[in-house]
Amino acid sequence: LGDIVLSLERAESQAEEFGHSFKREVAFLTVHSTLHLLGYDHELSDEDDKDMRRRQKEVMEILKISRN
Repeated sequence: LGDIVLSLERAESQAEEFGHSFKREVAFLTVHSTLHLLGYDHELSDEDDKDMRRRQKEVMEILKISRN
């Protein structure tokens, strides 16, 4: 499908910026990127944005990754 490349330094700064853990930020970026590889795109429409956000939340819940 493609590759996912994360900057762990950037993930660390984003975690601080958004007020959650490094683990949560890396998990979120991985889930978000995987959904893009699967063809989801939150930038196409409000409906697509809602769908992608819902899917991200579902996967994060399955992974038991909290918002903190």
